[in-house]
Amino acid sequence: MPILNRRRMAIVLIILGLLLLGFGIYTLVGIFWPKQSATTDQQRQLQAIQRDNAKPAPKTIEMPTTVQGTSTAEQVNAQTAPPLQDAIRRAESVLSRSGSGTNQDGFLGFNDAMQDGTSRFQNYLKSEQRRLIEQHPAGGQIYGMTTRIVSSNLVQGKEGDDKVVIKVQAQKVEDAGDRSKPTNISYIEATMTLLKQSGGSYLVDEMTISPASL
Repeated sequence: MPILNRRRMAIVLIILGLLLLGFGIYTLVGIFWPKQSATTDQQRQLQAIQRDNAKPAPKTIEMPTTVQGTSTAEQVNAQTAPPLQDAIRRAESVLSRSGSGTNQDGFLGFNDAMQDGTSRFQNYLKSEQRRLIEQHPAGGQIYGMTTRIVSSNLVQGKEGDDKVVIKVQAQKVEDAGDRSKPTNISYIEATMTLLKQSGGSYLVDEMTISPASL
């Protein structure tokens, strides 16, 4: 009987030990397994947030490159007026400059106009300048004149000809020192002959002025 009791006690103790062992294992698993699951869930949530916040990579768009102009020479040529058009401009400039000035400065407009004329025309302008200086000396009453271009047109010749004739009409205003109070207003017409130079441009060679009715 004592031996039987001992065996029963041993069996009971073994069963209790197994139960305790199982409970211990279950407890250990319960401690570690939730943490791993939570960690996995947190990682998944973090990855989802990163995907939502991720911005698309910027796109690079290549724009076409436009080159304006090919050379300085071409730009200069494009801005240079044709010789005949430049001849008309010179004719207007000569009449306006030679017809503007005062006896106080010696009618310096003639000097500016000489730049657009041949040597023959320069001599003509010098004689006209001297004539005005004699008529209106610097020591006398103040005399001034202003010539404004009204119109101009080609009357003879064409682009490339050795000689062209241009008519320029203008208003001439004379004053006694105050331009706002003119002493005389008249209209003139200048017939101007221009000669082609070696470089292709034209210079004024002759000018005849007569009254004009506008």
